[in-house]
Order: sequence, then structure tokens, then C-alpha cells
Amino acid sequence: MKKYILWLIVFIGCTAISFGQAIGSWKAYPALQISTYNIPVGHKVYSLCNGNLFSYNTEDTEVYVFDRLNGLHDTKIQFIRYSSASQKLILVYENGNIDLIYPDNEVVNMKQLKDKNYPNLVINNVSVVNEKAYICTNFGIVVVNMDKEEFEATYDLKLNVHSCTADTHYIYLCCSENGFHIGNLKLNLLDKNNWKHISGNFFHELIFFKDELIGFNKTTGLFIVDQQHYTATALIKGANSFFSCSEDVMLTGNSSRIYLFNNITDKQEVRQDNLFNYLVYSNGTYWASQGIKGLQPYVLSGKALSATQSAILPNSPVRDYFCNMHYNGNRLLIAGGDLNYNSINRKGTLMYYENGTWYNFSEDNIAEQTGLSYNNISSIAQNPNDPTHHFATSAGHGLYEFKDMKFVKRFDYTNSILRTLQPVQSDPENYVRCDALQYDPEGNLWMVNCQVDTILTILKKDNTWTKLYYEELKKAPNLPAMFFDDKGRLWVLSKRNSTNKAGVFVLDYHGTLEDTSDDIHIIRKDITNQDGVQYDPYYFNSFAQDLNKQIWVGTNEGLFVIEDPDEFIQNDDFRFTQIKIARNDGTDYADYLLNGVNISSIAIDAANRKWIGTGADGVYLISEDGQKILQHFTTENSPLISDEIQSIAVNPQTGEVMIGTFLGLVSYMSDANTPAAELDKSNVRVYPNPVKPDYNGVIAVDGLTFNAEVKITTVTGQLVYSGHANGGLFTWDGRNQSGKRVSSGVYNIISTNAEGKKAIVNRVTFIH
Repeated sequence: MKKYILWLIVFIGCTAISFGQAIGSWKAYPALQISTYNIPVGHKVYSLCNGNLFSYNTEDTEVYVFDRLNGLHDTKIQFIRYSSASQKLILVYENGNIDLIYPDNEVVNMKQLKDKNYPNLVINNVSVVNEKAYICTNFGIVVVNMDKEEFEATYDLKLNVHSCTADTHYIYLCCSENGFHIGNLKLNLLDKNNWKHISGNFFHELIFFKDELIGFNKTTGLFIVDQQHYTATALIKGANSFFSCSEDVMLTGNSSRIYLFNNITDKQEVRQDNLFNYLVYSNGTYWASQGIKGLQPYVLSGKALSATQSAILPNSPVRDYFCNMHYNGNRLLIAGGDLNYNSINRKGTLMYYENGTWYNFSEDNIAEQTGLSYNNISSIAQNPNDPTHHFATSAGHGLYEFKDMKFVKRFDYTNSILRTLQPVQSDPENYVRCDALQYDPEGNLWMVNCQVDTILTILKKDNTWTKLYYEELKKAPNLPAMFFDDKGRLWVLSKRNSTNKAGVFVLDYHGTLEDTSDDIHIIRKDITNQDGVQYDPYYFNSFAQDLNKQIWVGTNEGLFVIEDPDEFIQNDDFRFTQIKIARNDGTDYADYLLNGVNISSIAIDAANRKWIGTGADGVYLISEDGQKILQHFTTENSPLISDEIQSIAVNPQTGEVMIGTFLGLVSYMSDANTPAAELDKSNVRVYPNPVKPDYNGVIAVDGLTFNAEVKITTVTGQLVYSGHANGGLFTWDGRNQSGKRVSSGVYNIISTNAEGKKAIVNRVTFIH
């Protein structure tokens, strides 16, 4: 039986906001720019983009994005294949999960392979023959019947199988251990002894084309395999990077030439430079997956392929990299990498998102111009006086400058005061480690230059450089974040290694970069809370100053608060505060909030609530004072795609909470946004209004002042409901104080500012 499972997010607060997303709803932002594989099916083309999937309708140009919010059951799709016999698309995920997609986009999940928990499961390939999908793994083959939507067989051969196909008599496979094998379908193939080893030939792909068995090897070429003696005869010799086979055309090629076969003896060579990751023929069109250049259709014109339209590049991030995010006004700035010591090299990724549109910085020729790999871009800052001018740090290659999202210049030890931690004779250009860009109130650009003597480096607004030496920071290995507080003081976080302990550093330089005589600075590497409990965090991961000027600090030991930043600097016996939550069990006992939880990110919303990202426990929303956990989102109870959170940023204008994970980006539309400076009836919106019978979401009152008190009354003055705005937004579920839906009629909305000095009245109408 077909099952279409999608996330049905039913929160009390669901109502449309100005640009369409509902309060309490989720949204996914999968990266769909880099096309790596595609399958044309009728008037649709399915494009696989680094683990994400969309379809393009060739008739009306509609792009349909598949994600966990509209039916998919996992993330990181590894293979897509299509069965014309069953008219379904099969998606095989990296972890072994499987989805089948019908033409109307209904989804069936088959999770048995995932649930088997095979140790170190690796899926090498998927082949479809008629209604059956053959999943090639590092232990053998798993056969899925796509018609019956069931697992038909599992051949545990203790072989690392890379390719497979079948006909009515045999299953053919190639493994990395010893090459080519066949299995007679009349025999019990669950017994690995009934599989016959044929030869040492190895093919990355096996497929039947016009009744001929074809083997493709990326290095040695394309071969026809004799089905009696299993000898291989070359059709094309040499290395080729892509291969495809449709009903009408088989092709293979590389970056400079393409070979097209209408049949085994009818070959055409197209000599043409290209960026194809994959190319496949369908109904007169060649569909190319061109990596970062997107999905593009071509036709064969003479001896060349000609593009028939511009590339299909959906409005999306370029990659699922979201290590560092922050808002600059309404613009979400993203640097995709970080400074890590785990040999993780993320392709250089810079993006911003504004008013519903994604903008991806150009990466063209950066590596060629600099002579260095372009990766692990760890932070980004926007010039406060020019929104088209940006700087970005690299975990190894210094500072990059961009104008209009295009590369301008790179700064390192050869053309600035940045330093490398390696001697000049020992690969110095790869060890200019920078991070944590931040503009100060005067427009100077600060950064950290890690693992050298002088960490704090500043590119001044007059384009000259200076640096500040402080013994406490000398040789610090990893300083992932800094910010300037409300008094212009610089706060810096550090992580530890074997010789440097982690801590929180603060510098009050009194706005005088050139005069260090009046500087006040201190680093605190150990934490003692208000009860005298001591902690020695390995990582200080994140921090943020809230609307009450308190600084919330996230560590691998939990969440701590610097209630008075002045005292942090001045008091030698300073104590961090750990929020205590009363157990309310009849005792006086309380528990520390999120004690022992690895806090990876912190963001403050317009209501001064704290959004807390964790290393393995999802996202928490806690009240302004930390006394209440208002929400706790995980992969089990929400569309959150990973419990391992990298970064969080809150749009101050809309309240959209952007949540970056190692698997991609999702957002949650919260019920708080930026408050108005003054309570003005003309700026207050009530929506929806009127409230119709079929509407079950919340009623929103927008444009209020901070923490405004709101009372809902009948026209005769009877109190129906009361509460306070979150930032500048108040929501009401349309029920009275007894929890019953209110009757038809007109209701007063009386809003009073927090000081109680001004009140306005709006009205909302209910129609039942």
C-alpha cells in the first residue's frame, strides 16, 4: 500500500506572515546549485545535487524541491535511479535508507536496509533492471522489487561490489577484490558458493544496451562483453569520467570529448571542452549535470552540443555548509567553513540570503589566481558603509577581499602584517590561519591570526594595518568568535590544545588603537559558578550579548552567564552564573540549566529569548531569564535534519530562526520580531482579519512596542484573553481563558506599552 508521509507541523501558532511563511512552521533550504547526476523522465528531469534533489518540468519550467518537509525520509541522497517498468524513482541514501517516488511525488519509505545496522555500510552503486533495483554494497547485493515495494533478496557475498546488472538468466557483478562474477538465477544465490568467478576484469558500470552486455571502466575504457566466453573487447580505450545509457543512446566522455553510440557499431565523436559531471540522452535532448554550473539541456548540432537555454540553477544555497552565520540587518551572511584540526576541507563557500533570494559568491578562478586551494572560509564581514564590499577569513590562507561578490585580493604574510605559523621554508602559505572577522564601531576590521605571537590584527578603515599584542592570547590555536559589546569592548572566545587552555578574553582599548597604555584586558580560563562549583571547559564555543547586556556563553560543559560584564573585568573573584531550574517536586532542589550539554551556538531573538544550538541534542528555546525551556526541537519531534547544530541566526525583522547543521539548513518561524519604537495604531497589523470558519491558526498582532501588554475583550468589555508581545509580535489562538474557541463577533485588541503610558485599540472579527 502506498504511504505518503510528510511532516505535518501543527503548532498553535500557524498564521501567514508578510511573505508567506507561517508562525510555527518550518522551511528547508537544501543546496541545489551543484548538479552531479540527472534522470529525464517524460516532461520532468530529476537532478541530484550533492545529496539533494529537485525536478524540473520542461513544459512549464516549474522547479519542485524534494525535502523532509514534503515527503522525504532522510538526508544525503547518494543515488537516484528510475524504473520505467514500475514508473517510480528510487532514492538510496548514504545510510542505506530508501525512498520510492511516484510520478505525483508521493513517497514510500523502505528503511529495512538502514535498520539492519550493517557495520560500516558503504553503498557503491545502484542499477535498475525492469522493476528491480540492485544495490551494490561493500558486502554484496541487496535487491529491491520496486513494483511490490519490498526487499526481494540480500546476497551477502563478503565482496565489495561496485557494479551489477541482470538478465532473465544471470546476475552479473564486479567487485574490487577479484573482478567479474556471475550468478545463475536457477541456483540458490544466497549461497555464495553458487556464484562463479569469471575473470579479473573490473567495471565501474555494467549494463545491457541493445541486448549487448557493456562494461565501463573509468580508467581503461568502454567494453563489450561476450556473453558466452565473457571476454571484453574495447569500444573506447582510455580514461573517461562519465557514462550513461538510455534506451536509444549510450555515451561516455571526459572534459574534452564525448562518444555517442546509437548502437554498438554506430559511434560518433564530439570533440568539445565541457564541464559535464554527467550527460544523458532523452527524446532529442542531452541533459548535462555540470557541477557548479547547474543542470543544462543541449542538442546535437552537427558535431557539437549546443545549449538550448540557460542553465537551471534553483534559488538555493550553493552548498550545505553553514558553519558561521549572522545577520547584518535583514541580510543573512554565511561562511561555510571553519578552522578545524580534523583535516576537513570544505570547498570555499560564501553566501548571503536576503528577501527570499540566495546570492552565492563567485568562485571562478580564485584558486588559479592565488595558486592555492580555496577552502575552509571561516568567517565573513560586510563593510558597514558598502553592502557590496566583503572580507572573508580562511583557515589557512589569510584574508580574502570581495567586491560585488567577486574576488578582488588575498592578504597574507607577503603583503600585510598577517603571519604564518610555519617557517618560510616549510610551506608557509598554507598556515596563515585567520578567523572571527568583526568590524568595530569606528569601521576598523578586526580578525584573529591564530597560533602566532600577536593574535589580534586590524585592517583600519584607511586601509593600513595594525596589531595588538597581549600575552594572554599568545599562540592561541583557535579563536572562533569575537564581538563588540554595548560599550565598545572586544570579547574573544578561544578553544584549547595541549599547551593553551580555552577561555573568554575581553579587551577595553577605550577606542584608541594606537595608544595601548590605557588598555584593560583579562582572560578567564576556568569557570566558577555562583555556588562555587568549578568547571574546566575544553571548548568555549559561542557567546552572545542579550538585550539586558548580559553575555551568555556556550561551552562543552554547558551554558553560563556573565551577568555583569563590568564585574567580569574588575572583580578578581568573579563568578559565572549558571541558571538553576527548580524541580517543583516539593523540595528545595534545583538543577542547572543544560548542565553538561555541549552548547555549540547561541542567538538572541527580539523578545530577548535565547535560541541554543547543541552538539548532539538539537535546539532549545529558553525564556528571557532562562527559567523556562519553551521549546526543544530534535530530529525525533520536528523537521530538524540533524541534532548536531553548527550555527543559529535569528532574523530580527521577521523572527525566522535559521538553523545550520552539518546536513544543511532549515528554519523555524518564531513568534517574535523587532518591536516598534513607539506604539502607533497606524503601524499595527492584525492578521488574519476577519478570521474565517476554516482557519485554525493563530491571530497575530504585529508592530507593537517591546513587551507590550495585550488584552482581548468583547465589545462590552469582558476579558477574553491577555498576554504580552514577544518583541513586537503578539499571538492569540482565538480561544478564551477556558480554552474554548470564541464565538462569532467583533473583539477589541487593547495594546498598552510596557510603561503603561499609552494604549491603542484595534479590532478583529470572527466569522463562524
